[in-house]
Amino acid sequence: MEYDTWVHQHRVLPFPASAAETPARRVLPSLTAMRGVAALLVAFFHLRYGIMGVPLFDYYVFKLRFGGKGYLWVDFFFILSGFILAYRYRDFCRQLNVRVYWNFIWHRFVRIWPLHLVTLIVALFYLGYKHGIRFLAPSAVVANLFLVHGWGHYFPPPLNFPSWSLSGEWGAYLILPLYLFAIGRVRSPAIHILLVAALMAGLVVYAKAIGHGTLDLLREHGGLMRCLFQVGMGVSLFQLHDLIKNQNPMRGGKAASVLPGFFDATAALSFIAIFVIFTYTNNDLYFVPLAGALIFCLSLSEGPFSKLLSLRPMVLLGEISFSIYMLHAFVMWFFQDIPATFKAERGFVTGTLLLLSEFVLVLVMSYASFRIIEQPAHRILVRARATAQPDASTRPDLSSKEAKALILEWRLRLQRINDSPFSNVRPSLTNDNSLSD
Repeated sequence: MEYDTWVHQHRVLPFPASAAETPARRVLPSLTAMRGVAALLVAFFHLRYGIMGVPLFDYYVFKLRFGGKGYLWVDFFFILSGFILAYRYRDFCRQLNVRVYWNFIWHRFVRIWPLHLVTLIVALFYLGYKHGIRFLAPSAVVANLFLVHGWGHYFPPPLNFPSWSLSGEWGAYLILPLYLFAIGRVRSPAIHILLVAALMAGLVVYAKAIGHGTLDLLREHGGLMRCLFQVGMGVSLFQLHDLIKNQNPMRGGKAASVLPGFFDATAALSFIAIFVIFTYTNNDLYFVPLAGALIFCLSLSEGPFSKLLSLRPMVLLGEISFSIYMLHAFVMWFFQDIPATFKAERGFVTGTLLLLSEFVLVLVMSYASFRIIEQPAHRILVRARATAQPDASTRPDLSSKEAKALILEWRLRLQRINDSPFSNVRPSLTNDNSLSD
């Protein structure tokens, strides 16, 4: 059975978000692609350290201030996670119970844990070989394994260091069904605008109090709250998206042809503005509203920018973005291990080729990881649970209004039968055609 067909049959979240149709919703390909762009920009921030020691080239690369702010694209992931998970699970979480909650947690578990486990094992082997087995503190190994190493306490040494943000997302997953249950019912645009503003204000206060005004220090020590604030923003941004999408101006008339183009242009301007603030300011917090605007506008856009992002190669980049994020540290380590004497003798052209080689290696490894680890592991684990315990979404929902109305209708029909003159006559269960009481 083809993967997409199997996913459709079992009504699970397509893995990862693709342009395929699902029973409930269609994924936004432009947002999928932007996730890939963000992953590459985070990778660029770290991969620069792999070519340190190449005269002039490393100075030139590190002088690019937009590269020095690449860590902020993690915050784009946090907002996008809230948006996409609300897009996918809000309606299910409106009927929240224990079964729906654990079903959500299981699908998030199989989404992130297989690759996390593989990369953790590889990091343990690499760091243990390079620094000795005593370098690997048991507390750090356990904390990384259970993805709690970004919840406020620092467990040195960092292993696959980008996974601190995955730890924050895992913490958000544990809370998100409850948040969607409460917020998913709120249909007032004013309330969601106030929520976004309040969460942004909370993030500013938190960053100044804990992170000394920067988001970069909110990793292992404060990454969980950094993530929670922005996942909450993403949820409200989706609610606003949904409210606008269902308004008449987006469905017909002149506005229907104007607004998508307006949102497309605004998304492109937001993307450009991000690099402007990276270049001319030092304040990390300016990035967050621009990232939120980029996500929100892309979700409603139709135009050249969204069409560019919707091209299949760009969407594929988004599909392998999780692997890009989780694997690029190993490529950086590999290039860091190239002898410094070799790098010192290289020139600008060689430095350029080394940096391009890093990106090519990351992309090749990520595509292989997506095909060999992510997709098969997700398919096997979800299918195993579906076999052992059918997915709640495949069972009849007897709590819905439609189901209750159907049950009432059949009860009335049975009552009419019981009230008929022949209600005491029942077909025989034997083969002799006799009547029985």
